[in-house]
Amino acid sequence: MEFVLILSAAALYAVTHRLNGWLFQWVEISNHISWVYMPAFLRLLYVLVLGRVNGFIAIFWGGLMLSSAFAEPGIVMLANNVCAALAPVLACIAIARWHQRDVNLNSLGDLMQLTIVYCLFNALLHHLTWFIVDPLQWHDASQVAGMVMGDFFGCLIGVGLMKAAIDRFGLPQVRVKTPPRD
Repeated sequence: MEFVLILSAAALYAVTHRLNGWLFQWVEISNHISWVYMPAFLRLLYVLVLGRVNGFIAIFWGGLMLSSAFAEPGIVMLANNVCAALAPVLACIAIARWHQRDVNLNSLGDLMQLTIVYCLFNALLHHLTWFIVDPLQWHDASQVAGMVMGDFFGCLIGVGLMKAAIDRFGLPQVRVKTPPRD
């Protein structure tokens, strides 16, 4: 069952990425940077809900599902997917170490700090990787700020949509199976 959840999350990530490209093509800076990037929200959500390892796997697999969308060498595609999956994991670890506890999902402050740290880590990891692996992706330093802001705006939109869904439909109820009595 866990495998199906991870695979479904990966597919949703890939679909959201494609949808984001279609909806926000008019604010793209390059093929990997947009002023609005909604899958950034999914990356954080996956790591927070599925856990660091399963979240990493879902994001990485989702990126692999997108590999045919970009005409890039295999090493660049793999590097981009590792950066995309690793940034939210590293952000969670950094915030947990900073607070000396796990991220509190009920704390708006924790979630805002996590979002900001994630947006910074994601942009810096991607740009460092591009600088090393594919220098043609690097145009100028301002694209780092564009990626940070695009991830941040995407996270804000994702949180807004999630909040609206929760307000409209409520939180999903978790059913706990009771063990059979002998």
